[in-house]
Amino acid sequence: MRIKELDVYQLSVLTQTQPALVGCMVQGEDYCMDDLLALLKQLPDLNSRWVIYGEGNVFKTEGQQATPEGTLKKDRAAYLSEMQNLLHELEEIEKQQQQQTHLDQLRSRIRDLTKHI
Repeated sequence: MRIKELDVYQLSVLTQTQPALVGCMVQGEDYCMDDLLALLKQLPDLNSRWVIYGEGNVFKTEGQQATPEGTLKKDRAAYLSEMQNLLHELEEIEKQQQQQTHLDQLRSRIRDLTKHI
């Protein structure tokens, strides 16, 4: 991975972040939003919209204004809200699957009981 000709270790030194954490971020593995935001604050030329959403250029252009302070907080809040909604949907699906399994067990039991009639 190269950003302005930096490898993961050099990037970790530049951003004062542990190399393993930088490696996880680069590879899209487990990391938290707080770690990502801390890294982005250390790299003001890196376009946070590109990092988070894949939109725009990798680096900010000279004419491009820095992301307003509140934008990252709003994006983070929207992200967390969306994650909560998805978790709620997942819980509902799991409940439905459990109910379906229970129904299947009851049907099987009824079939077993009616075989002898």
